[in-house]
Amino acid sequence: MGVLREIGRFVGNIIDLIVCAIGALIAAAIWAIGFVIDMVADILSWVNGKLESLLNSGAKEVDVVRGDALADFIKQNQATGKYTEISLSQLNAMNNSVINVAMNGNSVVDDQMIRSNGGLSSSAKEQFKGQPTLKIKIAA
Repeated sequence: MGVLREIGRFVGNIIDLIVCAIGALIAAAIWAIGFVIDMVADILSWVNGKLESLLNSGAKEVDVVRGDALADFIKQNQATGKYTEISLSQLNAMNNSVINVAMNGNSVVDDQMIRSNGGLSSSAKEQFKGQPTLKIKIAA
């Protein structure tokens, strides 16, 4: 039970960090080329394109958060009076997105939201294995 609680707390902390910057992320979001977000073409190319910068900043991993899971989390918290500053259009925009968050321990080094019309490709969905986040290790 303690391990599951710690994993839940860790995921909750990551999502809280992302929620703090969600307005800026949506404003600065890039649109994925094509109809769906593909793991290799979009997510890993972002990591590869920024790899040197991320490593120089001390990033050890990139957490990829499914936008629909984050939107559900925000909706649940809005019902209790938290995270009310996000607009409905911003919330709906997250449903077809992923958020890449480069982490150095508990600090966010860099982040980027990738949006598309169709959301995640079927192969990208398989990589998440039903979980809200996917961890990509970038440091040895």
